[in-house]
Amino acid sequence: MDADPFRVFLEMQMKLPRNAPGSNTMTRTMFESLEGLPQEPEMLFMGCGQGNDVLELLRCSKGRATAVDMLKPFLAKLEAKAEVAGISGERLRTVCSDFEALDLPDGIFDLIWSEGAIYTLGFEEGLKAWAKYLKPGGLAVVSECTWLTDTPSAEARLFWDKAYPIMGTLAENVERAKRAGFELLSTHVLPEEEWWTEYYQPLIPQIAAVREAHAGDAGVQAMLDEEETEIRLYERHAADYGYAFYVLRKRA
Repeated sequence: MDADPFRVFLEMQMKLPRNAPGSNTMTRTMFESLEGLPQEPEMLFMGCGQGNDVLELLRCSKGRATAVDMLKPFLAKLEAKAEVAGISGERLRTVCSDFEALDLPDGIFDLIWSEGAIYTLGFEEGLKAWAKYLKPGGLAVVSECTWLTDTPSAEARLFWDKAYPIMGTLAENVERAKRAGFELLSTHVLPEEEWWTEYYQPLIPQIAAVREAHAGDAGVQAMLDEEETEIRLYERHAADYGYAFYVLRKRA
């Protein structure tokens, strides 16, 4: 019997060091650039996955984290890593929920952090939905796949028009953030190596192993084809698009 492609995809992702472009170094650098946070910030992580960013910010701050993801296996992995790291339950709370069903009090967080997850709602729509959780003047640090040119290659445009048709340029996303009630403090584009070192390079052997293990399974093979297409596209057109961090402040 053929396997569920999403379940196979999830199993692959669980074996990776992280589940989107980025690094602990970049996460820490972005956090250390922030100004105006209290000594013990209340932090909300949206779409945290296995929680690399959660653990890094708990290591470099005295804050408390509420980590949200809709997939229990990711949260279980985060909890296990937190226990090994000696991070107490008083500093980490996990919430298994999708964004639209999330039940949290309004206006209690100093910082919202989200790496590579806001696309599930859309950049502007996500910021509008999440703003209510922040205190007035609270900060949001969000990474989003972004066009880096107004004239991308036809191949890149064709792929992303299908995969993420509302992907914006830096300028477009700044305007979207303003409409969502935020002011822009800064933007930072991830270097190309942030895509390769802990995401694409570990993913490539995973694809090869799964392709062999599920030979003849059309659904799984199609999923793997999509993953390989994305990787090869970035090899050819990294100048056209990338992940960018947006550092934002909620307007009072």
